[in-house]
Amino acid sequence: MIRCLCLLAALFLARAGSPSDAAPTRQLPYAPASDQVLHLPPDLSRLSQPALSRDIPGRRVPELILFSNLAAGQLTNRAMPLPEANTLAPLNFQQRRFGRLQAASGKISLFNPEVVLVKFRGLQHVSALRVEPMREWEAVQALAARADVAFAVLDTFEQRQFTPDDPLLASQWHHQVIGSYLAWNYNLGGPSVTVAIVDTPFQMGHPDLAANTISGWDVVANLPVTSSAGLAHSTMCAGMAAAVIDNGVGVAGAANCRILPININGAISEMYNATIWAADHGVRVVNISWSGSTNPVLEVAGNYLKTNASGLLVMSAVDGSGLLDGPKQPDVYSISMSDAADQFQGTMYGPYIDFSAPGYQIYSTTTSGGYAYGSGCSFAAPLFCGVVAWIMAFNPTLAPDDVIGILQDTAADLGSPGWDPYFGWGRVNFAAAAAAAAATLPNISAIQWTNHQVLVSANFRTNLNYILWRTAQAANPVWMPVTNTTALTNGNTIVLTDPAPPSGQAFYRVQAASP
Repeated sequence: MIRCLCLLAALFLARAGSPSDAAPTRQLPYAPASDQVLHLPPDLSRLSQPALSRDIPGRRVPELILFSNLAAGQLTNRAMPLPEANTLAPLNFQQRRFGRLQAASGKISLFNPEVVLVKFRGLQHVSALRVEPMREWEAVQALAARADVAFAVLDTFEQRQFTPDDPLLASQWHHQVIGSYLAWNYNLGGPSVTVAIVDTPFQMGHPDLAANTISGWDVVANLPVTSSAGLAHSTMCAGMAAAVIDNGVGVAGAANCRILPININGAISEMYNATIWAADHGVRVVNISWSGSTNPVLEVAGNYLKTNASGLLVMSAVDGSGLLDGPKQPDVYSISMSDAADQFQGTMYGPYIDFSAPGYQIYSTTTSGGYAYGSGCSFAAPLFCGVVAWIMAFNPTLAPDDVIGILQDTAADLGSPGWDPYFGWGRVNFAAAAAAAAATLPNISAIQWTNHQVLVSANFRTNLNYILWRTAQAANPVWMPVTNTTALTNGNTIVLTDPAPPSGQAFYRVQAASP
């Protein structure tokens, strides 16, 4: 009996956009900052932090450019693309040496001294310029006035968007709310798509993460990350995206995708380099659960990820309350937080919000192989990333804009009709998105038994590779690619041949993938 299965087959000048706070009015002397001011998690101190040197393998410190030369022509020749630059942010962070800028409200922001981040028109990457000490803000204004500059900003230090609570008993209510179980009826996701968790590395050997975890990268030291005891914040993020599903252990993420850590201290330049590294190494989904999503530097990174890896840069919205009137960066997707009753929770709203996802009192993996409850936009973002990774693995031919379109069309519209400054396009609906993704797959239109061969017909699109799969059972199927198959096309139809079908029943599926 032959059956067919259909189918599995930041700080800105006005021209660059302004943050929610009033424009900065003056630069203050350099000063150290305490762990409390930096909002560092209390468990960070237990991780070994080797002393850093000024030198980082594979990177160079930009030459010093005097303020008087910032208006000179050919400045691009002296700028250094961020992936090649040693901005000294890791050393300054470890030594707690920060620049400070005070807004009209009195709020003080911290930045990496002696560095300005500049996007020159016509150049692919954001560049680092090393400028005179204590003249960074003047340099930003001078550079932003140049006709060949798209924007100039300080290399601000951003903050994680929550530190988790103590461990409690498991209760992953968010899977019921977003419809994970219905999505998992199609499949559990796959290792073809990788999500990068950009933060202090998560516990890579956690019993509920290890099977989905691969080696990552340390942007600070420019070296691989192969093991980590983990930080609660990043480990909870990793679990929301990809805690192993159906392994009899602990909790479940949204998808059984690959995850890897990318280590940063929080500088915008580090976030940029983390995204570029991810794109250059085939990572399609980047999660950054920190503030900074309105920064134009990260828009350049998000566009690079979309263009070079067909990927998406996802960031948490900002924990807090009130309006964040920062610009919407088109290629950075900001996720606000909702609760079990689909209520908006603890998030600054505004034009930068794209979607909402559960993040309030969620339950996920944490350090020491444990589990904990926590609340924050930090956890809404990686849950969204897990759904994105699931869709990308389910139909690899979908482009990033296709994935976003599916999520927009299927999101639960909880606020004003259409886009809303609290929920964006709505709370992510995993079940509906999975069904919409399934509708994009090639459908088997006919199946025939001819001369001891099985001919499977499906709809055909050019520039895709087609694979015929077979299994002996529909329940708990083990899919295997059909070997020695042939393929013939006729207009919008492709006919794939199984030259040696088994006796008894068999189930088929057709998969289309980008070359």
